[in-house]
Amino acid sequence: MTFLSPHFTLEELIASQTAVRTGIKEQFDPSPIVVTNLTLLCVECLEKVRQAWGHPLHISSGYRCPRLNKAIGGSTTSSHMNGEAADIDLGSRERNQALYLKILESGIEFDQLINEYDFSWVHISYRRNNNRKQTLIIKK
Repeated sequence: MTFLSPHFTLEELIASQTAVRTGIKEQFDPSPIVVTNLTLLCVECLEKVRQAWGHPLHISSGYRCPRLNKAIGGSTTSSHMNGEAADIDLGSRERNQALYLKILESGIEFDQLINEYDFSWVHISYRRNNNRKQTLIIKK
């Protein structure tokens, strides 16, 4: 296992059942810059979110290589493709909403915090520079 921070591993941030099922092998060999970005995301953002929440987080999607991002219908400008974003799903809309609100009140730095599909999951991104602290809602 390759730890990017005390509680997050490279393996969990590149995991993808879709990539395994469809043979997208490049998903599992991210570039050094992607690994650097994932490390920053973990250290500067996800660890702080975990600490504020007080419990482990379930990352449902982290890095996506361009081919995987296209296969799942992701945005063509998705920060997932740069290793700068993670989707968190705590198992229920109520818990996801509580996490979203906890992140907002915590003052944790982020680029985007997105309520996706009525808190089906929470998207959070972090960039090395110029984080916009942008909050968005994506509806069906």
